[in-house]
Amino acid sequence: MIYRLTISLISPLHIGTGRVLLRDYDFKTVGSRTWVLNQDAILADAYDRASGQADWNRLALPPGQLVRDAELHEGSPFVRYALAGTTTVDQVREQIKNVYGQCYLPGSSLKGALRTVLMSHALRSNFWQPDLNALGDRREWAGQPWERAVFGPDPNRDLLRALIVADSDPLPLSPSPLMLLNAQVFTADGRPGSPIVVEALRPDTVFHTTLRVDDYLLSPAARALGFADRRQWLTDLARIANQISQARIAREQAWYQSHPTFQTVLSFYGQLAKARLSERAFILQIGWGAGWTGKSVGFWLPKAAQDALRRRYKLGRPPRAGRDWQPNLARPFPRSRRLRARRSQNQVLPDWPLGWVLVEMEEAG
Repeated sequence: MIYRLTISLISPLHIGTGRVLLRDYDFKTVGSRTWVLNQDAILADAYDRASGQADWNRLALPPGQLVRDAELHEGSPFVRYALAGTTTVDQVREQIKNVYGQCYLPGSSLKGALRTVLMSHALRSNFWQPDLNALGDRREWAGQPWERAVFGPDPNRDLLRALIVADSDPLPLSPSPLMLLNAQVFTADGRPGSPIVVEALRPDTVFHTTLRVDDYLLSPAARALGFADRRQWLTDLARIANQISQARIAREQAWYQSHPTFQTVLSFYGQLAKARLSERAFILQIGWGAGWTGKSVGFWLPKAAQDALRRRYKLGRPPRAGRDWQPNLARPFPRSRRLRARRSQNQVLPDWPLGWVLVEMEEAG
């Protein structure tokens, strides 16, 4: 069965490349906009202006200092694309794009979020009982034995072989769907950490892609794969995803009630909790900002099991903590959330969680 998916952003979405853009080298802020620079065009123009003579002192300057503010505008050869908004931070995390500079939603990002949803469903429905002793030693790969227990012992017999999610259609270059987003880590007592600036897709951005459930791999003809007891997970994907998302929303609401600073965020989650969706639609959190609660099943384990994991893998260890550091199990984990931040009367206030999307499925054959 093939489904056409319409994916509408409810809150800003950042899916990063791992690359960091640097002020004056990769971007320049003029007025209320930030321009991502075409470095090759700027350097070539500087060479041409010098009548073909290399002025190495000038060419050693950052490209942003070689181009005039008036030359940065839509259609300028010195501009790759524009971002709404400005920042005083000198580094910006880049949003993923295709080779033509167009933003898109990777199928792997959506499929990864659905994999976490199904793992969470397996745990909450008692289909599977996690064994802490089966986990690996390195926390980066610790969950692989659990994934094999739920989805299949090897890639050939992995249930999600039968779930194929395509990359979305790319978005047009103009108008730019991107915004410059100031995010900060907020602890449960409302205190903000250091700012993190990212390129993010605006709310109300819409992607179109396809999802295919491979009927043959779920049919009696493929009985040797052992998918029979989990076939319904894929045919009932929207309902399961909504159940997990609504349970997460309830827990997020409980966390944000810890401090009055989070009233705007609580209002956002209140609207999500009241959403009434069709049978073939669900909400989901994907990308940067979903955090441990959105990308791990540890969130659903009993507290004793969570505490054991925190001790074993030293979860929550500060970057400069010593090797003897141990978690304070009296404190909730995780103790912070990544949120969009805004300034109001010399205060930094949170107003949006990131990465919440509405997915609508339409049968295509």
